[in-house]
Amino acid sequence: MDPKKLLSKEISAKFKGHISERTVNEKVNQFFKHGNTFLLLELVSLRREVESLREELQYQRKSKRSSLRALVAP
Repeated sequence: MDPKKLLSKEISAKFKGHISERTVNEKVNQFFKHGNTFLLLELVSLRREVESLREELQYQRKSKRSSLRALVAP
């Protein structure tokens, strides 16, 4: 069996319902075409996403603290 198809099927099975098969196929094709460059770009993208989530979490914590302070010390 073609390695691309095999990898696509395996990933699709693991993430069924979370990522479309089309997206999986596109990413697998990009990986086979660009190799390490693709992985580097995906890593950078994931780091940006993680940083964004961290900032959002910090903002939520700060707003929760300030709302608790407002309740405790009116």
